[in-house]
Amino acid sequence: MKFYIAEKNIGNDIQKSDVQKVIDFLVKKGWDVAYGIRENELTSDDEKERQSEIEDAFADDFMNCLDELEI
Repeated sequence: MKFYIAEKNIGNDIQKSDVQKVIDFLVKKGWDVAYGIRENELTSDDEKERQSEIEDAFADDFMNCLDELEI
């Protein structure tokens, strides 16, 4: 699955450089993440059946990333 993140996904007073740090962190964790405001996209047919599971795992890593980077 491809995920998109922009300032509004993180919070108030967030700069694009902060978003890039989050994206870099998540990419290192193995996620397909890009800057932008779009709907997340399925990248293969087998993801359709596991979409909720994938989104939950991504949300966990996203929240952990914000804690670790102290954003």
